[in-house]
Amino acid sequence: MNIRKAVPEDVGAILDLIRRRIHWMDEVGLDHWNRVDYFGIYPERYYEENIASFLVAEQPGRLIGALALYDHDSVWNDRTPARYVHNFVSDIDYPGTGAALLRFAERMTLTRGIRLMRMDTNLKDHKLSAYYEEKGYRTRGIVHRGLFLGVKREKQLDRENPPYDAGGFFDSAGLKDGEIRLVLEKTSPADPERGWVPAYQFAVRGADGERLGSCDLRIGHNEKLYFSGNIGYQVEEAYRGRHIAARACRLLFRLAKKHGLGYVIITCRPDNAASRRTAELAGCELLETAPLPAWHDLVREGTAEECIYGKTLGED
Repeated sequence: MNIRKAVPEDVGAILDLIRRRIHWMDEVGLDHWNRVDYFGIYPERYYEENIASFLVAEQPGRLIGALALYDHDSVWNDRTPARYVHNFVSDIDYPGTGAALLRFAERMTLTRGIRLMRMDTNLKDHKLSAYYEEKGYRTRGIVHRGLFLGVKREKQLDRENPPYDAGGFFDSAGLKDGEIRLVLEKTSPADPERGWVPAYQFAVRGADGERLGSCDLRIGHNEKLYFSGNIGYQVEEAYRGRHIAARACRLLFRLAKKHGLGYVIITCRPDNAASRRTAELAGCELLETAPLPAWHDLVREGTAEECIYGKTLGED
């Protein structure tokens, strides 16, 4: 495999590679490139004008991978020196091409004295998310542009990038504000076979120690959690209407950040107005109302769809 800077003559081959990849994605049920009109956003003219920013991988007589590297990206609203990966595509018939291209781009970035690589990936492609986590690209927040739901990711190139700490539990004694405090009742270990991640369960107590309700925090991201959420809450009927659940969510955000989660998901049924209001008061954004997959536990409970709310951590 040869990796080099792209030249204008590569534009046609890059477009053909993307078309083949989209065709494969359609066959396996991944529609996020077609769903957002990929070639409407990135027409041939875009590649012609930006070809100098591309790297390509090739085998004799065949281009098998491409990506663009930029110095700026409007999605990331800071001035931290970084390089940004876009238009990343590889040939499904040549496994390992994408990893090789990414390593090459990382080395190039380091030779320029820049130690941070960034990208955004599809929020709902959990296999791809696991791939980037394994490569050291940690979540830093949610991207919501039109129909595109994505995750901001970054990698420190000059140090280890441990994943979020899902193997242990932290001291949670300081989760309190002027009105409520969270008291840990139990923790639950992960059960990968069932799609369960490590979780905290708390009682929500008032200033005088009275039990106001309960809440929990699940540490991780996977397809099951996309529909059932990182955070759950329940408030006793006598204490409803005081925004206690929203306050509890904001306290749980602190713990989620401590674990290194870049974002959290909160879900509820579309007809649950109180829960939807709680998510909004906690600072979450409605990402979509999504039909539940047939295999999900909530389907057996009679739920057909869920409102998916997201919160980027670190904004407060």
